[in-house]
Amino acid sequence: MTVTQAWLSLIALSLGSTLLALFGASGIWAALAILALAWIKAQLILRVYLNLQSAPGWARGFALVLAIYMSVVMGLAVLAG
Repeated sequence: MTVTQAWLSLIALSLGSTLLALFGASGIWAALAILALAWIKAQLILRVYLNLQSAPGWARGFALVLAIYMSVVMGLAVLAG
C-alpha cells in the first residue's frame, strides 16, 4: 500500500466515524464501531506512515500492544454501556 492509498483510507475511515457521530449513533455498538475504526487507522499509520511493514518484528510488537490497549478500551466501553 502506498502512502497516498493509506491517506485516502484514513480519510474514508475518518468519514465513517464522522457519519456515525453525525447521524446520532449512540450506545455500545456505536462506541465499538468507532473504536474499531480507530484501531484500523492506528494500524495503517503504524504500518505505512512509520514504515513498520519493512520491519515485521516491530510491526508485530506494536500490533500486540495496540491490540491489548484496544481490547481494554473496548472492554471498558462494554462495561460502561
